[in-house]
Amino acid sequence: MVNYCRVTALQHRDGKLTGLTCRDAETQREFTVRATCVVNATGVWVDELRRLDAEATGRQVRPMVAPSQGVHAVVDREFLPGNHALMVPKTADGRVLFGVPWMGKLILGTTDTPRGDLPKEPRPFREELDFILSEAGRYLVRAPRQEDIRSLWVGLRPLVKPVGDDGEPTKALSREHTVLVSRSGLVTVTGGKWTTYRAMAEDVLEKCFDAGLLARSPAGVTADLRLVGAPAPGAVATSISAAPGLHLYGTEAGEADALQGSQRHLGGGLTAAMVRFAARYEYARTVEDVLARRMRLLFLDARLAASLAAEVGDLLRQETGADPQAEAFRELAASYLRMPV
Repeated sequence: MVNYCRVTALQHRDGKLTGLTCRDAETQREFTVRATCVVNATGVWVDELRRLDAEATGRQVRPMVAPSQGVHAVVDREFLPGNHALMVPKTADGRVLFGVPWMGKLILGTTDTPRGDLPKEPRPFREELDFILSEAGRYLVRAPRQEDIRSLWVGLRPLVKPVGDDGEPTKALSREHTVLVSRSGLVTVTGGKWTTYRAMAEDVLEKCFDAGLLARSPAGVTADLRLVGAPAPGAVATSISAAPGLHLYGTEAGEADALQGSQRHLGGGLTAAMVRFAARYEYARTVEDVLARRMRLLFLDARLAASLAAEVGDLLRQETGADPQAEAFRELAASYLRMPV
């Protein structure tokens, strides 16, 4: 497993996919990976690899993804006390609204707005934020205002186009996942949701087996295999609504807490030892890796996350010797606090 590597080309022989070429973003070194099976699981960007595959074999493909963005506004838990989520199945204009207690905060969302582009960091439109705040104000303890927002962020959904699509609204497109195998053997999976990842993975493997790209293995071989750090069945679990802390490490909590800096609390439930753990065992290279993708502080409180950038960066530099890109992260965090005009 390698991170910070971009696929620059697909390798073919006699019309069949045999691997790919990657470029290391840190060293700029390119190398080739040989594989009998390549799975394109790149979300809203799957069409980019599908084009590379088609061009190499002299074919053309129609885009299969219609991106749609969903906006999320994060506020303090005081707006919806308790650990239960709120869902409004039909708002004033017929849309859906939810409020979900998550890691000590409350997520309000979401929207469904078509996008013709694929920005790495999409930003909300004014009307999207207005919708969330105005509708949420009808159900929460009090109406949230822009100044109450701790972090404002956007996700892109890879909605699957129907055959012959000519730009119909994304609300009518499929929320289900789709798995395709090209003539060359590129396996593409897109659509679906985070919550259906297990079913998506099983369907992908089934396609790989049927296409002869992988040797079939016994069904359900990983059905009861716990993920790294997962507690044993029957263990007392901490609610996902609880603020971030050592409990998020599961059975690895002891290992994380044993590293240097376990008593040095940086803020938001993060310790210096957790940063070291992220660098040594979770492939973290940059401040963004730690504060957005190992601990979710960027999505919970962007201002707090920005204030921790320097300390986290120093710790990462000690661990990796690489540039932790602290200033770039501060600029990113500032965008998560920028309200649309």
